[in-house]
Amino acid sequence: MRKRLFSKLMASALAFSMAAGLAGCGSSGSSAPTATTTAAQDKAAAAETTAAPEIEGTKTEGIADMSGTTLNFWSDKVGSGSYNMIVAMSKVLEEDAGFQAVNVDPSYPGGMGAPYIFKENGVDLSFVNGAPAKWAMETGTLEREPTSGYAAVIGGLTQVAYINCISNKFLEENHVSTIEEVFEKKLPLRIGCSSKGSMDAEGAYLLLEYFGVTEDELNSWGGGITNQGGDQNAEALADGQIDFYIDHTSSASSTMAQIATTCDVTFLQWGDDLVNWFVNEKGYDKITIPANSFKGQDTELVLPGSPDCLFANENLSEDVVYAITKCLSENRDALVKEYASLSGWDPATAWESQKIGGCPLHPGAEKYYREMGYIK
Repeated sequence: MRKRLFSKLMASALAFSMAAGLAGCGSSGSSAPTATTTAAQDKAAAAETTAAPEIEGTKTEGIADMSGTTLNFWSDKVGSGSYNMIVAMSKVLEEDAGFQAVNVDPSYPGGMGAPYIFKENGVDLSFVNGAPAKWAMETGTLEREPTSGYAAVIGGLTQVAYINCISNKFLEENHVSTIEEVFEKKLPLRIGCSSKGSMDAEGAYLLLEYFGVTEDELNSWGGGITNQGGDQNAEALADGQIDFYIDHTSSASSTMAQIATTCDVTFLQWGDDLVNWFVNEKGYDKITIPANSFKGQDTELVLPGSPDCLFANENLSEDVVYAITKCLSENRDALVKEYASLSGWDPATAWESQKIGGCPLHPGAEKYYREMGYIK
């Protein structure tokens, strides 16, 4: 039954993604339109070979009948960690909350662009980082107008933060030990990060904003920002082509682990003023990276991060979102057993403003958290 349902789920979801651009704002919770192309068939074939583990869930009691409700859940690319977690969550919602189907569509546009999918593509559910969800509502992201149409359901799913490291050679040659000193002295810092528009790169540009420095000014000091992939940044740091690397990632980062074992670097703790600026002004949370997560990192780091959150289309009914929140929260332990990266998720605090980027909480989610006594 699972295999048949998953095949049907992916075929329907992929058809939806091809037709969403034509459909404009689709009706939330409706069945996806159909469209067939060779690319979509290839994508569907790849998807069917990537199945999430069996989750030993618990049937959700005390919710409305969801047997006639279909959800569209957008995710990152097939095979990614978030894709597998979303497929697992979708199966839990089908089998333990009784949803007719949860269509998983791996067409997610990335953290900075994700908030726009709710109005443009009729998406019901998606992971979105809390901070860009806030920015998109207030000022827009990626040079686009502000958007709306979504509300938070579960915050703090993952423990990601702006983990950053700097070459010890750079620190020694310039007689500094903090990122604050680097900018105060206008040193020629060569920063490596991922492509513009990503959450990783946003951290680098926000650092410049905090210190009141433009990219042109950084270049005039002899520094600059290089946008490239994680492996390329690791190689560039090892070869002395960059001095500083920043990534919005977790203590399980393979790239940071590689850098720690192949490069002579220090993992930097930012000062309280800098961390609090990210939290208070930009909608981030404070995330703790345990000591010894990486070679040479012998003290814990407390850094700003914007964890993955589950957001829902604001047009979903209170009953539907209540069922989603209750089912996933009550099956949290089973999901964490398969996906350790979800271990920071705490249903008792998943509604808190800093966990969801300061965005509105969906009334259906709020109903569950109040019922449980988490919101007083």
